[in-house]
Amino acid sequence: MGNPITPNNFRKGTDSDRIEAAIQEALRTGVNSIEIPRWNQQRKSAQWLIDRAILVPSDFTLVLNDCLVRLSPGTADNIITNAGARTSPLSANKNVRIIGKGNAVLSGGLEAHFNPPGDKSGYRTIGILLYNTEHFTIEGFTMEETQAWAISMEHGCAYGRVANVNFANTNKFPNQDGVDVRKGCHDIVIENITGVTGDDVIALTGLATPNDTARTSMQVGGRLPRANDDIYNITIRNVQAKVIGGHALVRLLNQDGIRLYNIFVSDILDTSTDSEIRPAAGIRIGEEHYWSSRMNVLGETYNIVVENVRTRAKSAVKIVGTLKNATFSNITSYGGNSQLIEFGRQPVEGIRVDGLKW
Repeated sequence: MGNPITPNNFRKGTDSDRIEAAIQEALRTGVNSIEIPRWNQQRKSAQWLIDRAILVPSDFTLVLNDCLVRLSPGTADNIITNAGARTSPLSANKNVRIIGKGNAVLSGGLEAHFNPPGDKSGYRTIGILLYNTEHFTIEGFTMEETQAWAISMEHGCAYGRVANVNFANTNKFPNQDGVDVRKGCHDIVIENITGVTGDDVIALTGLATPNDTARTSMQVGGRLPRANDDIYNITIRNVQAKVIGGHALVRLLNQDGIRLYNIFVSDILDTSTDSEIRPAAGIRIGEEHYWSSRMNVLGETYNIVVENVRTRAKSAVKIVGTLKNATFSNITSYGGNSQLIEFGRQPVEGIRVDGLKW
């Protein structure tokens, strides 16, 4: 944009007030895009302190141009969410783009904003939260010290891309995941992910709870079972990161009758060093815990392809739950005293393994 609408065009109120004024002006004029620049004219600094989540509507592009956007001290909210995640009832959005340029940074703050810290305080601990959003793009910035998970997509998020995102977390707060895909999501590409997370770098988790309440759930839409809860057609590629909490680089988990299938994972590099905690797993599939109504059964996790994994994890690939029709190829362990592929007690079928290397 030659002359973008920015919050610097508005002088009244807090940084959040001015960002919202810019969004409303962009909608009024039909531009449907704003840019948050590096320099905050009102604050006279290269920092934007927000006291509530930035709500992105449909058919809209939010450009983060070399800026630092940080939650104000004590702000107990997401950094960015789609507008439909705050309507009553919740509503869908489409064509949402969150694009970083230069050295754009989204920061969860310098101290814990929730009591207790981390994911036990619910979905507002998430940095970027998308609910029921189709045709979306999230790319091109760093996420720093998020209050819990950095990015989460849930309940109908589809046809989207999360790319070129760097994580700068220190495990300061519990469950500082990188990218989470929850139940009801499909046709998503996650690629070119770098940096440091406290918990899993990427996690696909389909879990349902018959008596869940959205208020304390990590899903704004709650965890009650729905008709379209499956997770499928997900591509994860080119991940170069480390997990300093000792968890997994990529985790696949589905219980309670939710199916997880057509998952393609490739080019995963564990960047941890010998002086750091070893991840428990490079790739972890399934679990014997975390279910509410029933545990996963054979045939509900299937068509999984994992290739080109290089890790010093205790298990390069750890299969804990059931698995059907899966291929593992070019799996390399360089940690010493590692298992390349570890199987648990649950049944598996149709597993192909090629190119294992110590």
